[in-house]
Amino acid sequence: MNKKFIYKIDINEEGFFLERPNRFIAKVKLNTGETVITHVHDSGRLKELLFENNKIFLRKAKDLTKRKTEWDMIAALSRDNEEILINSSFHRYITDILFNDFEISPFGKIDKIKAEVKYGESRLDYLIEKNNEKIWVETKGVSLSINKVATFPDAPSIRATRHLNELIELKKQGNRAAIVLIVLRDSETFEPKWETDPIFSETFYKAMELGVEVYPIQFKLENGYIYWIKKTINICENKNLIENIEQVGV
Repeated sequence: MNKKFIYKIDINEEGFFLERPNRFIAKVKLNTGETVITHVHDSGRLKELLFENNKIFLRKAKDLTKRKTEWDMIAALSRDNEEILINSSFHRYITDILFNDFEISPFGKIDKIKAEVKYGESRLDYLIEKNNEKIWVETKGVSLSINKVATFPDAPSIRATRHLNELIELKKQGNRAAIVLIVLRDSETFEPKWETDPIFSETFYKAMELGVEVYPIQFKLENGYIYWIKKTINICENKNLIENIEQVGV
């Protein structure tokens, strides 16, 4: 089994990106020639995907009574013609199915799972129980990949760093703690994006050293269908640590 169907997203229309006036909305020119305003459900910068005239995939909103925009941006085409999911509202659907499918879940067969569990200042994505052991899990969507190196975040994220610190604290208390990276673009390795958020990056490696589990998992979007892909994505070594060792060696 090299891939497994996970979830289907209805895509109603295609168009071309024009501009993003703010982080929440973008202007897109439909194939019909009409220009529409679409909701962008991703706080990342997405500059490698949202550039002028790039192909965009949209879904029309079903209920317009509680929203200002008629369309949702679902995905964008990468420069190497991959369809990349850029709507983070679907991450929960993906991980719900992943963790309940014991054949492909990184945690195997579990006894119980609960979403959005309060801890400290946050609500962590999942609390899993397995063999009388608690596993606290935070998930992050990774849509940026450079030369097959998946990387996160593409905008500074105090929230993501806080989640890592909470996982570290939970691990110190004797629980299992894990971060699951939803890798949405074909990648071979993962590395935190030092240039964007050095604090998150340093905390990421600190968490690994203290025993927080990290699972980068490859997914792929094809014509509205999301698949789990069987492959190993390795974690790059801490380049700051390597640089320090080299300096001491000199």
